Order: sequence, then structure tokens, then C-alpha cells
Amino acid sequence: MAQKFPYERASMAIAEADIFGDHKVLEKYGINQSTLWRWRDRANSDSKLHESALLKKRMLLVDWQQDATKCLKIGLAKLSELIPNATLKDATTIHAVAGAMKIVGELKIANDALNESASESTFNS
Repeated sequence: MAQKFPYERASMAIAEADIFGDHKVLEKYGINQSTLWRWRDRANSDSKLHESALLKKRMLLVDWQQDATKCLKIGLAKLSELIPNATLKDATTIHAVAGAMKIVGELKIANDALNESASESTFNS
């Protein structure tokens, strides 16, 4: 009897690999590179796998965007708390929080600019 194709596992692995990179996914799912390549190739011709992977990728991107927005809001709140009565000893903390916000903000802008990749019709091989 033929083994049933692991749609759920394959679609999640494809989506995560497109966002986080192949190496992390290979370790997480205990698969090798050729398996991931086969799954991606299949996603380009199997509409069920393709749609499932796209949906999962979109969900992962939305989660990341919400986390980034939350991080930026927390950073703004911390700066609003520190700046009005800042002393010289607060300068290091203010600089660290502002630096972290800059990095998250730049990543969010880059992600927004590249967000079209979540809608691509094929998956990276």
C-alpha cells in the first residue's frame, strides 16, 4: 500500500524554509535537502500543496509583522518613560533601546517591501 503524502508537514517545511532558510528547516523536520527540493518541485505542480504552503507562509509573515509592531510599541513606551527625566546614566539604555528599534524598524520596512514574495507562484529550490 502506497504511503500517503505528508501534505501538512511538507507545506509547513516549504513555508518555513522560504522565510527562515533551508538549514533550519532541515534540522527541525529531520529531512535532507533533496527531500525539501522534491517537496518544492511538487508544490509547483500540486495545487493542494502549493496553496497550503502559501497560506502557511502568509500566516508566518503576519505573525512576524505583529511581533515587530509590538516590539516597536514597547520600545517607544520605554523611550517615552526614559527621556523626560533622563540623566547621563540613562544615555546607554536610551541608545540601546533606540538601536534595537532601528534594527526592528529596518527589518519591518525591508519585509514590507519584499512582501510580494509571499504571493509568488513558485517556491525557491
